[in-house]
Amino acid sequence: MGCRLLLQKGLINMLSSIKQKLTAIYIILILLPLFVINFFSIENIKESVLREIEVNTLKTANILSNISRANFEDKLALKNSIQQYSGMVGGRILVLNHQGVVIVDSFNLLEDSVIDNEEIRQALNMQEKFGYYQTDKYVLQAAVPILQVSDSSRKVLGAVLISVSVDNAFDTIYDFRSRLMALSVVAAIIGVFAAILASEKMAKPIVALSETTKRIAKGHLGEVVEIKSRDEIGKLAENFNHMSRELHRVDEGRIQFIGDVSHELKTPLASMKALIDSLLYGEDDLEVYREYLKDMDGEIDRLADLVSSLLSLTKIEEQGITTNFFSLRNLVEDSVKILHPLAEKYEVEVKIDLKNPPEVRCDGERVKEVFINLIDNAMKYRDIEKLQSKVAILGRWESQHYEISIEDNGIGIEEKEIQSIFDKFYRTDLSRSRNTGGAGIGLSIVSRILQLHQWKVEASSQPKVGTKITILIPKNSLKVSS
Repeated sequence: MGCRLLLQKGLINMLSSIKQKLTAIYIILILLPLFVINFFSIENIKESVLREIEVNTLKTANILSNISRANFEDKLALKNSIQQYSGMVGGRILVLNHQGVVIVDSFNLLEDSVIDNEEIRQALNMQEKFGYYQTDKYVLQAAVPILQVSDSSRKVLGAVLISVSVDNAFDTIYDFRSRLMALSVVAAIIGVFAAILASEKMAKPIVALSETTKRIAKGHLGEVVEIKSRDEIGKLAENFNHMSRELHRVDEGRIQFIGDVSHELKTPLASMKALIDSLLYGEDDLEVYREYLKDMDGEIDRLADLVSSLLSLTKIEEQGITTNFFSLRNLVEDSVKILHPLAEKYEVEVKIDLKNPPEVRCDGERVKEVFINLIDNAMKYRDIEKLQSKVAILGRWESQHYEISIEDNGIGIEEKEIQSIFDKFYRTDLSRSRNTGGAGIGLSIVSRILQLHQWKVEASSQPKVGTKITILIPKNSLKVSS
């Protein structure tokens, strides 16, 4: 019982890896066809070789049956005829009467003896029969009836039994089997080695994927596997590498995000700490108190805006979007109305020019948040040196989408910075953002909302000329009136 359990455990361990499983499958696929080929090949050669002997022996037996019928009453003539054929047959010939008594034996040993075997019984029952026997050698015995045929009936006079050695035939079969087995063994050995090599080659990338997965699980994000094949394993490796890089990017983004949040929280807190310390340990003038408290109120507002933006971004990620059809014109006009007090405060002229605006499938509140962010930025980063600050919201149809853009004549953005404005906490001018209260997270919210809608956003700008943010709304988000 213990040995059996040990054997089972060993077998399970042996087949525990993908390489071992593949090797076992390949070996089975090699050995099973070899076994089938060996079996049917040997059976076919056996049937082919022995069939010829059987046919020739039965043919000779039938000839002797006809001779025996003609000379059945003349024992001497019958014996002479049998003796003449004995040398041609190369075996022993017996002629028996209907009672199974040997009349003629070509070896002159069994005459007047009674012989009863399956072949003779079948022959006396008017049927041809042959069978193989093995003593010191292989023997074929074939028996045919001796029939006396009249117009109305057939009568069994006796039977002819021929015994011939088939050792040569079986030697041929065994020699063929031995050679075939030898070739099969060589083929099996080559096949096993090929199976081992093939399974190792197939298992190698899987093992590499497994090892890399373990390293990633230990925190080594961004590691990739070098697999160049174009099959399913290659595609799996490609997807794995993409996943690993994305995890690394997300992890770096998470670290960057935590650092940026910490920095953004630290700066106003440090500012308020300095102001409070100044009030506690030196200043006693009421006007100074008022000024410091006003500064602290501004810093608190900045903290509140930052927390609100972070909560908004988190809510977007957690809840996603809920879409329905909304009038694009209404969304834009509602956003402008909300920002109207700010436009009056900054003396910014806001113009809306939408050419045949469609209804769009979107999350209405989120899209309004996008427009509010973009228009608010256009107002805040106006160029105070210009006589008139303007913001234009323009819309037009293109072949595959509807294009809406927010253009301003503000201070603009350097070309090297334009690709980074949608990153979290990115600010093109730190001091300017402080003055406007920005935390650098508004455009990242815009970008994420548009990603969830599968809309594209593009930005272009020139310093001292202005900035243009363009949103491309694809056809599958548009309700086109027929």
